Amino acid sequence: MQMTRGAFATLIHATALVAVLFAAAAAPTATADPAPPAAFPKANARTGLPDDWRPGPERYGIGETKNVEIPMTDGVVLRADVRYPTDASGAPAPGPFPIVLTQTSYGKDSAGFMRLVSYEGLGPLLEGALPSVIDVLKQVSDAAGYGDYFVKRGYISVIADIRGTGASGGQWSVLQPQEREDSKRLVKWAAGLPNSTGEIGLWGLSYLGMSELMTAGVLEPGSPIKALFPLMPGNHAFQDLISHDGFLNIAFLSSILAFPITTLPQLDPILGLYREPGKMASVFVDHLLAHLQPDGTWPSIINALLDGDKLYNGPYWESRAIDNVIEGIAANDIPTYLISGQYDLLQDGTPRTFAGLQNAYAGRSHNGPMPADAKSSGRFQMLTGPWFHIQPGVQRNTDIDMHAIQLAWFDRWLKNDRNGIDETPTPLHAIDIDGNVIESATYPVREAPARNLYLEAGGRLSPDRPTAPVGSDRVDFTPVNGGTICNASFSRNFSGVYETLASMFGADDPCARFPAHPNVPPVLVNPQYTSEAFSEPTVLAGPIGATLFAVSNRPASAFSVTVQDIAPDGSAVALTDGQLAGNYRALDEDRTWRAQDGSVQAAFHPGTRESLLPVVPGEVTEYNVKVRPAFHVFQPGHRLQITIASGDLPTHILNPKDYPSLFGGAYDIQRTGSAASFLTVPLAGVSRPER
Repeated sequence: MQMTRGAFATLIHATALVAVLFAAAAAPTATADPAPPAAFPKANARTGLPDDWRPGPERYGIGETKNVEIPMTDGVVLRADVRYPTDASGAPAPGPFPIVLTQTSYGKDSAGFMRLVSYEGLGPLLEGALPSVIDVLKQVSDAAGYGDYFVKRGYISVIADIRGTGASGGQWSVLQPQEREDSKRLVKWAAGLPNSTGEIGLWGLSYLGMSELMTAGVLEPGSPIKALFPLMPGNHAFQDLISHDGFLNIAFLSSILAFPITTLPQLDPILGLYREPGKMASVFVDHLLAHLQPDGTWPSIINALLDGDKLYNGPYWESRAIDNVIEGIAANDIPTYLISGQYDLLQDGTPRTFAGLQNAYAGRSHNGPMPADAKSSGRFQMLTGPWFHIQPGVQRNTDIDMHAIQLAWFDRWLKNDRNGIDETPTPLHAIDIDGNVIESATYPVREAPARNLYLEAGGRLSPDRPTAPVGSDRVDFTPVNGGTICNASFSRNFSGVYETLASMFGADDPCARFPAHPNVPPVLVNPQYTSEAFSEPTVLAGPIGATLFAVSNRPASAFSVTVQDIAPDGSAVALTDGQLAGNYRALDEDRTWRAQDGSVQAAFHPGTRESLLPVVPGEVTEYNVKVRPAFHVFQPGHRLQITIASGDLPTHILNPKDYPSLFGGAYDIQRTGSAASFLTVPLAGVSRPER
């Protein structure tokens, strides 16, 4: 696994958040498939692995060559560490060996430090006394690029600092196109390493997973890259991370700015080059200057807050979108195993990438959903579960051996071990909070077709379209509509920091269970709509659309929709949510997914400055809110509920310049025969709500 630029933030925020983490019991959530729950196999450490395959033993020792210098075409020097198998004498073992390559933006020497703290050094000494803490430190070490698991089993591991990070020179900006040019040269260099087969597998989490997909998408056919294993990579950095359809994701930004973005780039040269003061100083200055460049993080944030171009989608962000290299990966026939998470802040993007790869490989447009009758390929797979951003595969009831799955994937494609991992008719795999394993051939899940549930009087969700000539419910604008840092929206978008801290105490993040928008009259009056109780286990699986017809009294509007499971005792468990600023409501039809009846199931709003639409006071207007996907089993007696609010602090803010038009806003949500608001939700046919 690899680390996002938010991963090290766990250490910075720990003291402030421990009290919040233990404010409530651990949070339930679930994944689903239309088969009855009794038929679901249960997850265990071997979930995701071929039946007759076992990881090979640790056969080798480890040797290392530090700070190998790889000059780029413009003279900037990247540096990499190479760890290779050794025999009992400590000499390089006879090969050749394939290569696993990580391109990190967090510093290879930070990864080395975490390795010393967790797997070596203090780790073995403290493992008996503090097992949960050491486990978390190992997970963070893995996320940072620690690859000795593979070296001990016959791989050469290369971890390279990308331009402007770690011990490498140059200046960094998010997913800059120059990284892809550097990657081409880096791949060519790695393929020529002594005692290697010249065949490479790329792996990494979050930013590092994004980098590997970008690399694979721009290489020529027949390149040394033979397999990919990206964890939590998303699909479109702007849409997934920065702007949730007009809502600026400040929870994510707050999780990464202080340490990973600002402090870590200045610490890494010291960790990696302290023996070479001249080089250390040069790299330190390069990294410092990056903060002042127009594309640097801080100038970009200021640009966005001042309504600059970075606040909108456009050429800058499209040139950094995985979505635009998917066809290249499929055309190059590079097998890809994606890891996603239902509590991941990229929970919408990674499944879109899976569907895009399957579509492109089959010759269809990569932008749309997979057809319900589509055949799928085991060369492109996705595993998702109730996991947060930093710790894929880790949760009390669903811990799996992610190392082993990755090893099986690389053994298949880099060692030609026909172990069966690619031989599956259902390449979409999901695990729910209770450990149920659900599989499908397609995304959206063909077994859970979308249906519409309509908003009705009395706060009801009904499968029947309303016929009343009049009827509406009011939402008043208030920016402080969430009002807490302990809710599912903040917890997910805060890069999974809460879960990492909770894991140190052997628990799960309790905040993940709480909906962001409770209805607390008269303090918060957010309309809620609830289905009748389900009579049998009923499955929710995939993307959700909320089509709202609303009248605003102001020239702006804002909507935040949450989905929750209501238990028979009235307690709520947050499932997912979505946001939309009214002027962002235009649809990119090429990227928008519609259900069979034409309803919008997965909206894609362009987010460009040019696509913004005015909100006309007093006019009934259609808003298609993208509610991020969920996988969940509703048990008998439980009900599906949505809450409609107008803000989502402290997770999101809206464009600062729009607040004068938002204050005093009142939105009348229509539920009439001519303007029927509804939820498009993928519910399996196990049962319909009781009438």
